[in-house]
Amino acid sequence: MVRKSIVMDKHLLYAVDRFARKEQRDFSNAVRYATRIGLIALDNPELTVGEIKDILEAQVDLESKNVSELNPDEL
Repeated sequence: MVRKSIVMDKHLLYAVDRFARKEQRDFSNAVRYATRIGLIALDNPELTVGEIKDILEAQVDLESKNVSELNPDEL
């Protein structure tokens, strides 16, 4: 992981801090998560933030083998 300093408006700092507490994340993880969602949203303007969060959660579930891909032939 790379460390980088950033400058942000104090209102943004407070908003990220509130988001971090609400999501039970530390500040750095909250910034990384929000940035990831924001970049995905910029690339996919047709998706809502909720849909993006659902997709990211589904990817984690798939990677951790909590779910498997649906095979229509098995239905």
